[in-house]
Amino acid sequence: MGAYIQFLLPGWAAQDMQEMVARCAARGVEMKWFGASEPVGFTSKYDSWRYANPARMPRTDQVLAGLLDMRLPLTFSLADCAQIARIIRAQTLAIFQKRAVRTGLIRPERYN
Repeated sequence: MGAYIQFLLPGWAAQDMQEMVARCAARGVEMKWFGASEPVGFTSKYDSWRYANPARMPRTDQVLAGLLDMRLPLTFSLADCAQIARIIRAQTLAIFQKRAVRTGLIRPERYN
């Protein structure tokens, strides 16, 4: 059985989470997002369980909206895991910076 890594990007918008999954996938790091409207792989959440009629859980939804998951095969070496971490970090920073520019937190013209 493989291991998993899960990490949280709290407060990120759905479009940023989707971009994170896509950008990492483009670099060979396949992640799943628990906040997606439809389940992908094993990342289903309570509101996609067709056999249940669950009550809304806003605090749970808030956590799931920022939760990413990735399977790590046991054959991966420490070097493989370090490379994955570098890719995740680089993509996280790229999206965070893009969002900071989009929201006016950073003004690129100040750095030219």
